[in-house]
Amino acid sequence: MSNLNEFDIATEQYRTYIMVNKVGQTVEYRIDEPVTLFIRPGGSTHRVLDSKGIVHCVPAPEMFGSVIIWENKDPKNPCEF
Repeated sequence: MSNLNEFDIATEQYRTYIMVNKVGQTVEYRIDEPVTLFIRPGGSTHRVLDSKGIVHCVPAPEMFGSVIIWENKDPKNPCEF
């Protein structure tokens, strides 16, 4: 049994993480067609499952600082949760 909370994010077309690496450079990581967001209670590192069945592990934002941007498939409803 998993100790992860799951959230349906299938309404998002994509999800892009913009992070600053150790030397101050901006790095972008994009996930197309995300389906499920997994978060461990008390943790900030999380996982995202995409429509192809690939799981992406996203490091904790406090590591280097990050911003998450996304666009929902329905522009009238920009954020599901």
